[in-house]
Amino acid sequence: MLSKLMYHEFKATRRVFFPAYGIMLALAVISSVFMILSSNLQRLAVPLALLLLAYVLSLFAVGVLSFVYMIVRFYKNLLGDEGYLMFTLPATPAQLVWSKCLVSTIWMVVSSILCIVTLGILLIPLMLGTISTADASFWQTIHLGFQYIAQTCGIHAITFPILFVILGIVYIANSCMHIYACLSIGGLFNKHRLGAAIGAYIAFAIVWNIISSLLLYWGGNLANMLHLDASTFYDPMQTILNGMGGAYLFLIGWIIVTILCLLVNFLITNYILKRHLNLQ
Repeated sequence: MLSKLMYHEFKATRRVFFPAYGIMLALAVISSVFMILSSNLQRLAVPLALLLLAYVLSLFAVGVLSFVYMIVRFYKNLLGDEGYLMFTLPATPAQLVWSKCLVSTIWMVVSSILCIVTLGILLIPLMLGTISTADASFWQTIHLGFQYIAQTCGIHAITFPILFVILGIVYIANSCMHIYACLSIGGLFNKHRLGAAIGAYIAFAIVWNIISSLLLYWGGNLANMLHLDASTFYDPMQTILNGMGGAYLFLIGWIIVTILCLLVNFLITNYILKRHLNLQ
């Protein structure tokens, strides 16, 4: 049932995201072409500036769309009038919540990837210009940079990016579920639901900051016990460059903590929707 719910969620949301992605990609490609042409045609400078402005606005629009639309879909489908229909489906509240969370996470990951891709498209003219003027020194510099990282970090050059990607995906999923939990808490009230949800969000943020500070403190102590450099534990990027095991401890620990937070937020959301559902 979860796969069917996700299929219909994708079908409903792609009508909004596909056009937004298409516009962003089109603006990036056209801007890249204008950047190449503007080197010979100065009169294209103004249209290029307008295209770049439109592209930047499209980046913000896609980011805001991914975030806001996720909130609106959850609230309208499960806590609003549509909830009367959604909760008559042969699906548990947990399946409904996970379908929303997984689809929202996938869209946010895709949005992040496309933002990076479009920025790469905009950099193509700069790369071409660098190659033509510096006799391919740009690519040589890139090659030497990756070679240095591989020699310095060894296996870390592969495993650390993987851990960062896993952490990013888990963090996005937890952010979605965290907002769902806050909206569900707000849904317990008959009035001022939005205010209650915002209050719950602030309260959770304060608790999370306290917990994260304690975890950093305990992590530093654990690093000392394992004979790692505790000072670099608090600066994971420096630890990564040094190729030290403390970075593994930091990243893996943070992934585990984020997953635990994800599960706590899910349990809160599922309990409220299952036991204390209060539809408008």
